[in-house]
Amino acid sequence: MTNKTREALLAWLELLRTSNYIKKTIDAKLRAEFGQSISRFDVLSTLERGQRNGVRAGDLSRMMVVSEGNITQLMSKLLRDGLVLRRNDENDARVVIYSLSDEGSLLFNKMATAHAKWISEVFENLSLEHLSELRELLDQLPSKSILEAVA
Repeated sequence: MTNKTREALLAWLELLRTSNYIKKTIDAKLRAEFGQSISRFDVLSTLERGQRNGVRAGDLSRMMVVSEGNITQLMSKLLRDGLVLRRNDENDARVVIYSLSDEGSLLFNKMATAHAKWISEVFENLSLEHLSELRELLDQLPSKSILEAVA
């Protein structure tokens, strides 16, 4: 094993460890303060970005890089809780479009404010310059999803 390969593996493990720590920390805070998981927050966030016309179910699963089965499971609970609305596409009744309800939008906005604060706290030990450097380094890594690569 070359030194570069060893360092790449160590960097990968550190990136994974740190990413998992941040995700679990944010998930715990979202559950404690809002009774919502990070997965539900991610769905609401994705719908917020596509709020004007809603988001097709298939597009939602691709945007979140999860299976349509996972989306269906998440959406049934969000629908039940009144946070999301479901309608069929007017041009193709087989296509389902999801959007935030007023209640979902209100909850998401509260969660997004808290989320931004918590993420800022996670990175508080890094200077603005270091945060920029970190982003530049991460931008040099491949980021095309596996799903995009095989499609």
